[in-house]
Amino acid sequence: METLRLIETTAIQVSFSVPSASATFIISYEDLITGDIYSSSAVSNSSRLVTFTLDNYYLTYAGHLSADIKNSASANLISVGIDVVKPYCDITELKGKLGLTTAQTIQCEKVARKMIEAEVGKFDLIRKEKEVIGRGIDYLPLDEKIQKLYYIWENDTLVFDYEDEELNEYKISVDKTSIVPSLEQNKLEYSRVWSDRFLDISFESGYDYRIDADFGYKVIPEDIQEACEILIQDIALNNMRYVNRYIESFDNTEFVVKFAKGYSSGTGNMIIDKILNKYKNRIIPGVL
Repeated sequence: METLRLIETTAIQVSFSVPSASATFIISYEDLITGDIYSSSAVSNSSRLVTFTLDNYYLTYAGHLSADIKNSASANLISVGIDVVKPYCDITELKGKLGLTTAQTIQCEKVARKMIEAEVGKFDLIRKEKEVIGRGIDYLPLDEKIQKLYYIWENDTLVFDYEDEELNEYKISVDKTSIVPSLEQNKLEYSRVWSDRFLDISFESGYDYRIDADFGYKVIPEDIQEACEILIQDIALNNMRYVNRYIESFDNTEFVVKFAKGYSSGTGNMIIDKILNKYKNRIIPGVL
């Protein structure tokens, strides 16, 4: 199941139908990305619906959870996956523009978001640990954007702590795609050769670096929001009825519909595909 974190959301809640009213139930859930485990309890209402409030962590970060709902006797009743996600556009504002119900807008946004993610990946924000191998150069390239750096371990030794001034020798690069030394220097951007053998480097070749940081996007990029809104309009107005059926040609004597080659490899909207192109095929440098 999926629960949305909207602009106006003050608590992340999930609801389930349970066997009895006015009874206490417990939810235990594990974050499949961070490995953190949480639990909380709630009392079902007269309609046998129980609503749990998830940890405040998910007011900031996306979550992919595995949850178990149990009764007071610890008998497992429901096992379910829960995704806490931020929509790619303002659902509350958009439903008024398009004259849709909240449920219709939520469903259309979900489809539009999945189509965008299928093309260029996710735009969520997650605090997690990532393991990277040093390449013998003065920066540590990452395969996703990094927004805030908390800790760095080098071969299991803590070498950066955002709360310790004595362990504060690294920072995030300007383009947010790598970690670099905090002091300005002439960077070594290639593996050492004979002439460079005495130079110091920041990230030793073959060393294991474990990074605790916020990865992803703090806000949804403006062009992605625009692409999502256009897709929602296409979906709501049924403008994708031919693409969804893989129709290459349609002729009813009054007009002919024929798609260009490669039409099925994108979203079905040329404007959106052009917007998404800038987020595709980012090359991560490596060692040959």
